[in-house]
Amino acid sequence: MATQNPLEELIVNILNEVGFDKLDEEAKKEYFPQFMAAAEQRIGASLLPLLNEESASVFVKLSQKETAPQEWWDFWQTNVPNFTEVVKQALTEFANEVKESFAL
Repeated sequence: MATQNPLEELIVNILNEVGFDKLDEEAKKEYFPQFMAAAEQRIGASLLPLLNEESASVFVKLSQKETAPQEWWDFWQTNVPNFTEVVKQALTEFANEVKESFAL
């Protein structure tokens, strides 16, 4: 799966570690959006509590309109000082859960 989105790229790499790359293209197309949504929810749940009242207000405005990925990236970088570390931690937890669920 080729992608332009760095987050998608990270998720694909995490999934490929547990054999996602061995699935046929149809299965990948069916399951990838679910994994992507789960990762985005995990990241969002980690980032939202770190917003102050003012940045939370900006977040609401951004979420009510079509917002480009770069705009979101800039928003999070500006409003969460340790953004990169929070995202890395969230993705590490996501990767561990994916690996555990595939090990069952």
